Amino acid sequence: FALGTLNHTLSKNQRIMLDVLVAISSLGAAASLATGGVKIVGMPGGRTQTLPDTYIKAFPRWFVDWTDDERGRGSGDDDGGEESTTHPRRSLSISRLPTAGDETFVDPTSTSELWWPSDLDAVQVRPALDVLLKGGTPNYALAGLNVRVPRKASSDGKSWRNYGLNSQPLASQWTAFGISVEGSFRVECFVGRDSENDEIADDIRKNSDNSQERKLRWKRLFPGSLGSFDDTPSAHAMFGTERMKKVIEVLGIFLSGIDSDSPLSDGFHVVSFPLATDWINLPKVEDGEGKPGYKITCVATAEPDAKALLEMDRSLLEMTATSLLEVDVSETSAGSDSNYLPDSYKPLYVAS
Repeated sequence: FALGTLNHTLSKNQRIMLDVLVAISSLGAAASLATGGVKIVGMPGGRTQTLPDTYIKAFPRWFVDWTDDERGRGSGDDDGGEESTTHPRRSLSISRLPTAGDETFVDPTSTSELWWPSDLDAVQVRPALDVLLKGGTPNYALAGLNVRVPRKASSDGKSWRNYGLNSQPLASQWTAFGISVEGSFRVECFVGRDSENDEIADDIRKNSDNSQERKLRWKRLFPGSLGSFDDTPSAHAMFGTERMKKVIEVLGIFLSGIDSDSPLSDGFHVVSFPLATDWINLPKVEDGEGKPGYKITCVATAEPDAKALLEMDRSLLEMTATSLLEVDVSETSAGSDSNYLPDSYKPLYVAS
C-alpha cells in the first residue's frame, strides 16, 4: 500500500486538524478496567482505562516517511539520513510492518522489552509520534521509537524493522490525541543504566517491575546534546516542540489522503511518524547475553521538564496525561544459530 504524493496547502491542513479534533472519540467498549496491559490517560475527569496487551498487538502497525525540504531531505529508510531526490516536497509514503500471519514472520511488538540478537552488529533507533487511528480518525497519541537493523548490519544488505520477537517497541501508556496539539507537547527520550555503569548522567531513582528501587543514571537520547543548554529543560522542550509541530502538519496531510478505499479507513491502526531524520546507533549491551542491559524511556508530554517525569510515581505520572514508552534492552542469542529460524528471517541472518 502506498499513499503516493500528496500536496496540500497549510490552510487546508489546519481545517483538517480542526475537523479531527471535533471528531475525536474513545475506544468505548474496547477499553477494559482489568489490571495490566496498556493504560489510557488524559481522559475527561482524569479517568484511566486499560487495554489488554493481546488486544493492542492485533492492531496493524504502519510507518510514514516523507521528504522534508526543497532539496528532498526526508525521513526515509536510509542509513544515516541520506538525502533523497526521488520524491517532491512533502510527498508521503507508508509501509505496513510485517507481523504474525505474513509469511513466516513473528509478532515483533512489545511494551516492555527490546531484544538485540548477538549476531547483529548494529541496531538503530529514532524518536517518533505514534498515533492510534480508529476508522481513519486519531484517538490516542503515543510516545514512539522506530527501531531497525540498518543495511550495513544485515546479511542481505537491506534495512529490517521486524527482525524477530520484541523488536518493535510500543508505548505502555497512551494519552488522548487532543493533548498532542498543545503548544508544548513533544517527545523526549532517555537511556538509563545502572549507576555503576554510567558516570555521565544524573542519579535518579526509579521503581522497577519487582517494586525494588533501582538506581539509574539517565542520558538524553533525543533531543541530543544542546551544548551549554544541556541542563536547561526549557531548551530541550523548545527543540522537541518545533519537531512536533512539523509532524502534526504532516499528520494533517496524511489524514487528508485516507479515503474509503484505504485500509486505514476501517478498524484500529497504529501509525508512526518519525521526529528525526537521522538514525541513532544504540550502545552495545555491555553485560552480554541473558544479562540485564539498559533501559530506554520515551515520554510524549506537555509538561515543562520531561526528565523530571522519570522520577515521578506512576500514579502521579498518569495525572499528567503523559504517554510513556519504556523498554529494557537486552542481548539475545544469535539468530543465525537457531535451528528454528523462520524462513522469512533467513535473508537477514544467514548469508546467501
